[in-house]
Amino acid sequence: MIINNLDEMKKFANILASLLKETDVINLIGEMGAGKTTLTAFIGEYFSIKDSSSPTFAIVNIYDGEIRIYHLDLYRLEDPDEILDIDYEKYFYPDDGITIIEWAENASYYLPDQMINIEIRKIDENKREILIREDSKRGCELNEHFSN
Repeated sequence: MIINNLDEMKKFANILASLLKETDVINLIGEMGAGKTTLTAFIGEYFSIKDSSSPTFAIVNIYDGEIRIYHLDLYRLEDPDEILDIDYEKYFYPDDGITIIEWAENASYYLPDQMINIEIRKIDENKREILIREDSKRGCELNEHFSN
């Protein structure tokens, strides 16, 4: 799916958010500046969350709106075992909200098997390609909806 501007990213985020449910874990994959935090902010807005800035310096931020969102940015983890310093199971296996992870590969050993892997590829300054990988049941379900 090609996203040409922020309005289209917001539209995609709104559709995606409408399909999410508590217990979903989303892994956002993409280079720095691809739009991972922007997508997260738009998902947050859908659920009436006003401030969803990147947790780069805190590792995890918790946002409460119509649904709770756990937003993790694991960019600064140098060793996967550093994830043990936080209550990672609460975030990787949520029962009371949605988890969105950036740079999840930095804690690869601990990640849940059934994440929704969404890759954002930066084509140019404004254009992005978004791919929902079909490597989990939820990923397949979301792709089926977007292909209709």
